[in-house]
Amino acid sequence: MTFSFTKKNNLKLYLQYTAIFALIAFFVYGTYFVTGHSLIWHLDGAQQHLPLLEEFRKTLLNILRHPFSPWPQWSFKLGLGGDIFQINAYYVTGDLFNYLILLFPASKIIFAYQFLIILRLYCVGLIFCYFASHFSFKNTIILSGTVVYLFNAFLLYANIAQPFFSIPFMIFPLLILGIERVLQQKSIWPLTFAFCWMLFSNFYFAYILGFGALLYLGLRYLITYRKKIGFFKTFFKLGLSTIISLSITAILWVPEMLAVFSSTRSNAPFANGLRLYPLYYYLALPSQLINGGNRNFYFWSALGFASISFFAIVFILIKIKNYPLLGTSFILGLIMLLFPQFGALFNGLTSPSNRWTLMLSLPIAISVCILIGQLDKLTHKTKLTLTYCLAIYSCWIFLTYFFQNDEKLFIPMAFLFISYGFLIYYSSGQKNHSNYAFLALIVVNVIFNAIYFEAPYNGGYSNEMLPLKSFEKLIKTRYAGLDKDIKSSNSYRVSTISQNYNLGNSFHMYNAQPNKLNSITSYYSLQNVNVGDFARKMQNSQYEANIPISQFSDRTVLNNFLGVRYIFAQINQQNSAKIPVNYLPEKASTRSTSGSDNQSDSNDTQTIRYRTKQAFPLIYWQNTVIDSKQLKSMTTTAKERALASGVRVSNSITKHYPKAKLTNDTQELEYYLVSSRGNIVSTSKLEHLDSTETYKIILKNPDNYKDSELHIELSNIKYHQLSLTNQIQIEQIKQATLTSNGIITNNDSYNYYRYLRYHILNGSPDNSFSIKVSSSLGTESITQPKQSELSFYKTVTSGVLNLGYFTSTPKYFTLTPSKLGTYDFKLKIVAEKLGKTYNKEVAKIQKNRLKSLKFSKNNITGTIKTIKNGILTSSIPFSKGWSIYDNGKRLKAIKTNTGFLGAQLQSGSHHIQLIYSTPGLKSGKLISVIGTILTITSLSLLILIRKLFFHKTKK
Repeated sequence: MTFSFTKKNNLKLYLQYTAIFALIAFFVYGTYFVTGHSLIWHLDGAQQHLPLLEEFRKTLLNILRHPFSPWPQWSFKLGLGGDIFQINAYYVTGDLFNYLILLFPASKIIFAYQFLIILRLYCVGLIFCYFASHFSFKNTIILSGTVVYLFNAFLLYANIAQPFFSIPFMIFPLLILGIERVLQQKSIWPLTFAFCWMLFSNFYFAYILGFGALLYLGLRYLITYRKKIGFFKTFFKLGLSTIISLSITAILWVPEMLAVFSSTRSNAPFANGLRLYPLYYYLALPSQLINGGNRNFYFWSALGFASISFFAIVFILIKIKNYPLLGTSFILGLIMLLFPQFGALFNGLTSPSNRWTLMLSLPIAISVCILIGQLDKLTHKTKLTLTYCLAIYSCWIFLTYFFQNDEKLFIPMAFLFISYGFLIYYSSGQKNHSNYAFLALIVVNVIFNAIYFEAPYNGGYSNEMLPLKSFEKLIKTRYAGLDKDIKSSNSYRVSTISQNYNLGNSFHMYNAQPNKLNSITSYYSLQNVNVGDFARKMQNSQYEANIPISQFSDRTVLNNFLGVRYIFAQINQQNSAKIPVNYLPEKASTRSTSGSDNQSDSNDTQTIRYRTKQAFPLIYWQNTVIDSKQLKSMTTTAKERALASGVRVSNSITKHYPKAKLTNDTQELEYYLVSSRGNIVSTSKLEHLDSTETYKIILKNPDNYKDSELHIELSNIKYHQLSLTNQIQIEQIKQATLTSNGIITNNDSYNYYRYLRYHILNGSPDNSFSIKVSSSLGTESITQPKQSELSFYKTVTSGVLNLGYFTSTPKYFTLTPSKLGTYDFKLKIVAEKLGKTYNKEVAKIQKNRLKSLKFSKNNITGTIKTIKNGILTSSIPFSKGWSIYDNGKRLKAIKTNTGFLGAQLQSGSHHIQLIYSTPGLKSGKLISVIGTILTITSLSLLILIRKLFFHKTKK
C-alpha cells in the first residue's frame, strides 16, 4: 500500500464521479421526495440542526453588519437559558458548509438546509476520489470504491439525521494523507490543515478522529516506517503540526471542551455498565457488514456496505502479508466491535457507542479497489478460500435469519452471491470491461440498499422524516396560534403538559424553537450540569442527560419556580386533566374533529392556553435560607415546597442569614398495597410473576387530604430480573393455563422457541424496567432504560411522580410494573397543599423581584431596594461565565437552590448588572490570535529563506 504524491490532473475522474453521484442521489434522495417526505428528521433535524442553522444565519449577518459588536454568548431560547456560543460550536459553527447559508435568502432556509445535506455527501465522495487517486488505481476502480465509501448504512442515516456527521468522512482521508506526507518527509501543512479542520469542526468528532489518527500513525510506523525514517525528526514535525493546529483553533475547542466537562453527560457510567454486549448484538453483527437496508444500529455499529465488501475484507486477510496495514486494521476493528469498552473509549468514556466505525469505511472502500484491481491475479487457492468463507458466512446469516427474520437481508444476500459470480467469472481469464461491470454492480447494489433503507414501507427511514411543508407549518402553528397575542419576554417561560402535547407524525416537542416564547424544555447534547443537578435533586422522573427538565411532571411549585406563566395543553390526549393548580384556562384554539361519522369527543383536537399569576420572577431577593440540617429530614416534595420559603445556599453562607420558617403544607399519606389477585403486598421484595397482575395503592382516610397535589415518591429502587430460563418457564406455564380447556394440546416446543426468540432479541435478561402509576387525572412512570439506549442511559434508583392536583382525594391509584421480576423500593405518598400560606410567600417573592429588567446581548440589568441583607436569587442556570455587579462593584456569583445564579446583597438600593462571557472564550481567542500570528510569521520567514536560498543557488 504505497502512497504517491505526484501531482495529477484528473478532471475526468471528478466529472465521472459527478455523473454517478447524480444517478445514485436521484434514487437516494428521490425516494423521500416522491413519497412526500422532506430531508428533515423529526428528531434532531427539526429540533436542533435546522432551528440552530436559522439562528446562526442571523448571527452571521449581524456580525458582518456590525463586526466589532460582541458575539451572542447567552440565549434564553435554550430551555432555562444556556451558552449559545458553546451550543453553536458543537452543532453549527464548525461545519464550514453552514456558512454557505449566507448565499440564500431567509425565505429559502429550509430549502438550503436540505440542499446542504446533499452537497455534503457529494463532497465526501470528491475527497475520497482525491484520496484514492494517490494510488495506482484506474478511474473506474476509484469510482467503485467511492460508491462503497459513500452509500453505506451509516451515511444513509447520518447525513440526514445529523448533517454534520458527514464532515468526519471528509476529514479522515485528509488526515491519513497528511500523516503520510510527514512520514515521507514532506510538508507538514496539509496535515496541519486537516488537524485544524478536525478541531474546528466538532470537539466530539475531533476526539474520535484524533484517536483514529493516532492508531493509524502507530500501525503505519511499526509496519512500514520504523526502520526507514528518523524517529525524533518525524515526530517533532508531527508535534509541531499538532501544536499549530491546536493553537489556531483554540477559539472553538477550548470553550467546547469546557462545556463538555461541565455538562450533564460528564457523569455517565463507563460503557453503561456493560462488560459484554447482549447476545442479539453478536448474532446480528456479521450481517451488519452488508445489510445496507438496516436501520437497527445496535450500539451504533452502523456498517451496511455494498456486498462486495465482504470479499474485499476476506481477500485482504488472505493477503495480509501484502497488505499488513489493512489486514491489521480489520482484525483490530473486529476486536473493538466485540467489546463495549472500546465503544465507550471512543465515545468520551461514556456510553458504548460505536460511531468510530465511520473510520472503517476508508479501509473497506480501499480494499474493494484493491480486490477489483487484482482480479486477474486471483489464484485457485484464493478463490477456493473465498468460496469457503462465503459458505460459512451465508450459513451464519441464514441460520440467524430463521431466528430474527430480517427480510432486509434479502437484497444484500442476493448481491453477495451475484458479486461472487462476478469475481469467479472475471477472474477466470481476460474479460473486457470487468472494471465497468463491477462499478455497475456496486451502483445497482447501493441503489437497492438505499431504496430499501428509505422507502416508507415496513418501517422505512422516510417515515421518520417530516412530510413536505410540515416544518413551515410547525413554525406557524406550534401552539395552535395561541402564542400570537402573547408578548415575548425573557422574564418568563412557557411549558406544555407531560406526554400530552402531540404535533403529529411522532413529533415530540423536546425543543420549542423556532418560536418567540421561551420554553423550559430543551434537547441538546451539551446541557448545563447545574440544571441537571437541580433536576436530580428534585427527583425529576422525566430527567434525561440531553433533556434534563422536560415538563418536570407538571409539578406546580416547580413550574412556578421556573417562571412558567403559560401552559399549553391538548384535549383528548394523555394527562390533559393533570393541569397544575392555579393555571386557569385563558384561551382555546378552534375545536376540530377528525371527520369520523360519530364525531365523538375522543376524536376532537383542541389546544387550551392556561395562565397563572403565581410564576416566580426571573430574579428576586430572599432574606431567609434553608440549611442542610433542615433538608435532611425533608421529603423531596417538602424540599420543592421550601423553594417559596427560603433559598438554599452553601453552608458557609447559610450561617449569616436567618433560617426560613418552613410550613407544614406537606403531609405523608398512609396507604396499603393490594394485588389484583386480592392479596395485600409490600413494596419490599414485591414479586411480580404475572404480566397481567396490577396493584392498587389504597389510601387511608383520603378525605383528610383534599385540595392537594399528590406525589408518589419512589426511592431505593432495586429490580432483580428473572433468569432467561425462569422467564420462559413462567410464560410457558401461563400459556398452558390459558389453553388448558382447549381441545388442541399446547405446542410446548413452539412456545419455548417463541419466548426464547423474543427475550434474546430484546436483550433479556437486562436491568431495564418501568413502574407506572395511574390516577383519574393521568399517568406518570419512572423508567430504567436499557443499556443499549446509549446517551439516554441512566441509572434510576428514585423519582417523584406527580399524580395531579385533587380537590377531592381519590380512594386509590393503580401501580403497574412493566416486567416480571422482583421489585424492592420505598414508596411515599405526599400531599402538597398550596393554599393561603403558599400564596402569601409567592406574593412576597413577586414583590421582591428585580425591577425594570432590561435584556441586551449577554447582559441583564435591573434595580431593587432591600431593607435587610439577603440573597439575590434566580432561575437563571449557574455558570462560571456570569459576572454580577452591584452599583458598579463586582460581587461574587454564588450557586443558589443547587443550580442557579445568585449573589449576596446588603441592605440598600441596588443597580444590578449581570454580564455573561463564555468560559474559555477569551483565553481561546488569545491562544488563536497568538498561534495564527506566529504561524503566519514562521511561514513567511520560511518562504523568504527558501527564496533567498534558491536565488543564491541559481547564481
